Amino acid sequence: MSSSIMHDEIFEQPAALTRALTEGRSAVTALVAEAKRRDVRYLVLAARGTSDNAATYAKYLIQITCGLPAALAAPSVHTLYQADVDYRGALVIGVSQSGAGEDINEVVARAKKAGALTAALTNTADSRLAQEAEHTLLCHAGVEKAVAATKTYTTTLALFALLAAEWSGHNELHRGLERIADVAAQALTVEAQVQELARTLIHAERILTVARGLHLCTAIEAALKLAETSYITAQPFSSADLLHGPIASVAFNIPCLLFAPKGQTAAGIAEVAGSLRQKAARVLLLAGGDTEGAAALPLADPGTELLSPIVDILPAQLLAYHLTLARGLDPDNPRGLTKVTITR
Repeated sequence: MSSSIMHDEIFEQPAALTRALTEGRSAVTALVAEAKRRDVRYLVLAARGTSDNAATYAKYLIQITCGLPAALAAPSVHTLYQADVDYRGALVIGVSQSGAGEDINEVVARAKKAGALTAALTNTADSRLAQEAEHTLLCHAGVEKAVAATKTYTTTLALFALLAAEWSGHNELHRGLERIADVAAQALTVEAQVQELARTLIHAERILTVARGLHLCTAIEAALKLAETSYITAQPFSSADLLHGPIASVAFNIPCLLFAPKGQTAAGIAEVAGSLRQKAARVLLLAGGDTEGAAALPLADPGTELLSPIVDILPAQLLAYHLTLARGLDPDNPRGLTKVTITR
């Protein structure tokens, strides 16, 4: 296989997940203990880009496992509109791989002043975000050099899963996390199949990525990786939202990546696949379990649907990489992008 920084970092993820979960456990335990001592009643997650997609996973996971409301922050409420928000009773987590995003740092700073317990989830220990927050959860992913984030995304998901497991005492989550690095390694064994699939998408101008519920983050992150590396127009949808109108825009042979891991969303995704086939779209199903040969790519099974997003994104990362190569582009240097984007 051809190699690049992005390719190398994709395959570093099993080891990175192990580090994140072993070296990050004590910080997660301390944060959970403080949150319970302060009777935290809800979570607010502030993030941009790939980190925001990881926060989308946490929004679902925390509510499902811990029974606490969780929401995504709107940073411009503070940075553009200068509004004051009452954060008493909240845990506000700023999520940024670099820890340099001005707007995310501003949310955390204002939340702390407004009575919130604050935490940073970052890969950069000496960042402003880590200094601003009261608790720091580190990804321990090692330096990520490729512009397209891969290992910092999955380690962020893993830390959110560990947070949910510690908070809720969810035994299935704990057991699944013990073997998640091995499952990630298994998920990466589909590379040859992915490379073949990428060759068939060279001339595609538009692609849809579709998932539902807990797995929506995978569709959004997959679209981002495809768009920023191969420059394809990639549009992510919740399967429910797709059926509420946008499916009318799906034309003949448009590739549609549907994520259908084992669990609560699989049956609904299968129905959407049928609707898309009726429109003569090209349905590419990424599925777990018994799909009777219908899956374009198999998904590795982490033993619980709650952890599927950590490993289901890996074939999509590989697809973005190989599609970029197939188009004669450089996956390590997307045009017009830098590793750190500063917004306010």
